[in-house]
Amino acid sequence: MKRKFKKMAGAAVVTGMLLPAAVCGSGAKAAEAEKIVVPYMLTMNAAEEKDMVQEAINQITEEKIGVEVELLCIDFASWSDQLNLLLTDGSVDLFNCCFMSPVSTYVDSGAIASLDELLDTYGTGIKECLGEYLESGRFDGNIYGVPKVDAYSNRPCVVMDAEICDELGIVPDDIHNFDDLTEVAHKVKEAHPELAIFPTGTNGDFLGPIGFDPLGTAGNNIFGGLILADNNLEVVNVFETQQFEKMLEYTNTWMKEGLFVNDPMNSQDGAVAYVSNRQAFCYLGGGFDPAVAAEVQQNNCGMRLYGSELADVNYATTDSVSGMMWCIPALSEHQEAAMKFLNELYVNADLANLVCSGIEGVHYVKNEDGTIDFAEGLDAFNTGWPSGMGTFWPNITITMPWAPNPPAYYQSWIDSNEKATLSPAMGFTFNPANVTDEIAACTNVVSQYYNTIVLGLDDTESLLEQFREELHDAGIDAIIEEKQAQLDAWAAEK
Repeated sequence: MKRKFKKMAGAAVVTGMLLPAAVCGSGAKAAEAEKIVVPYMLTMNAAEEKDMVQEAINQITEEKIGVEVELLCIDFASWSDQLNLLLTDGSVDLFNCCFMSPVSTYVDSGAIASLDELLDTYGTGIKECLGEYLESGRFDGNIYGVPKVDAYSNRPCVVMDAEICDELGIVPDDIHNFDDLTEVAHKVKEAHPELAIFPTGTNGDFLGPIGFDPLGTAGNNIFGGLILADNNLEVVNVFETQQFEKMLEYTNTWMKEGLFVNDPMNSQDGAVAYVSNRQAFCYLGGGFDPAVAAEVQQNNCGMRLYGSELADVNYATTDSVSGMMWCIPALSEHQEAAMKFLNELYVNADLANLVCSGIEGVHYVKNEDGTIDFAEGLDAFNTGWPSGMGTFWPNITITMPWAPNPPAYYQSWIDSNEKATLSPAMGFTFNPANVTDEIAACTNVVSQYYNTIVLGLDDTESLLEQFREELHDAGIDAIIEEKQAQLDAWAAEK
């Protein structure tokens, strides 16, 4: 199966993508369109012009695929509760499971349909678009969820104040790892002792374990993971690896050298805020391309920024792909129509622009560089269509980027996906049902110790030993054993 977003011979052109003629449809209007209900999340405005957008959508879908779409708007605060109710009686036909329970929960309860046959018949555009990334929606041998197109891969990176870099002759392309970054930190601290170098996030959050596939327990709570560089399926205790200890050496040294903000555990601002307020030189984060991360973030910070990679490999894992999955309810009476519409959302640029951005001239206007902006007098709060939620929909990458993002912003996503290194466990989804108590107990241990250890705010050696012992007492070994058993079974079935 192809992973790359490739051009194909004998295809019709749709805004930068080449699609099979069969996907593009014949254009014959159906005698009677089949109606489906698709819920949509409201965030910053009430979507008062929903009916206008819905009518424009149906002008495309009724003629092309014989499907009429009814958009059901649900407030963000009510999203999970309302959708769970609607799933019990077949009131919706297609939904995004973001901010809900894991897809595996709905698989176990029988609430969502297997999509394999539907994809084979009506979802060829989806399969071509996603390639191997489609495997992230496979549970118990069948596809139950389809991930939205995003920049799936991730690597640690640093985003820095460009003015200070230029002043001190710091070249972003010369920074490739934490040793290089440490040298830069010393240089900046010497020239600007008034600045912190590394801000933390709220309550001291700074850096999660690096270079691991978390296998379903992400963030700082990686209770058993794969060492991605080893490229094997051995689940290890991340907190007892050399990689984790090496990360602590860097961060603890930075603390001893006064490179962090003062009183980091009581920080109430995000790390980016310290940089934009010119209280810190840089911040650490993750991203598929550090240069793109800097270019996008500098518009929010109101200052020039440079980005540098801190690892030379971009890894993609099931966790990084499957954050927002599209599913079809098992009780839907219109599953074929739902899949037809879902397929169009992945491949039809006109339709994608409608759902992601609204109507040209009403909600947005085109800029000369190929980006778009709000129509005169509008912003994210008073527009009649929630344009800021484009990433909610299946494929924003075939739409026109919103300024101030660069014109090639979405192309950079696609490029990174094509170049990403896949975890050997891509497509494996951990079912935590047998170890939920252990996960809760280990999460409490992490919240008690992790930030203090990473920041070196106490005797790290003794505290790390205590941290590891309490994780064992809380059941981390049982979690690792369960992950390994499920992973072995998954590998045997491939």
